[in-house]
Amino acid sequence: MKDNTAVFNDFARRAKERIEQRKKKITKKLRVAAAGVDITIRALTDQEISECMEFSDDSLVVDKYLIYMSCPELQENAGALVESGVIRQHYEICDMFSGADRRSIAEEIMRLSGVYDEPSVKPIDEVAEAKN
Repeated sequence: MKDNTAVFNDFARRAKERIEQRKKKITKKLRVAAAGVDITIRALTDQEISECMEFSDDSLVVDKYLIYMSCPELQENAGALVESGVIRQHYEICDMFSGADRRSIAEEIMRLSGVYDEPSVKPIDEVAEAKN
């Protein structure tokens, strides 16, 4: 009985540490040379990523919204462009980037958010485990 409690407590401790680690806002600076700007992107939560994916059926719009959600500089400046009539939607500020640059930024956001990480899941060979 004590072994099960110890195993559970260890599992719970590891789960808590991992959850707390994933909550930390990871940021990264990117230079977008063609647009002549440096931007900061941040890792998005699973909920934010889900919201972005459900935002539109158009993958180009999804990329723009994803980038907009992740980048404080774009959020800070989009309002003025909407007010002046340059763009209609805040996320359209991402039209300043080429398609290739948007794709690259979106991929970097997904990598930073842990979506494009190399999975750590491996099958367990129970026969080999039993021999050890």
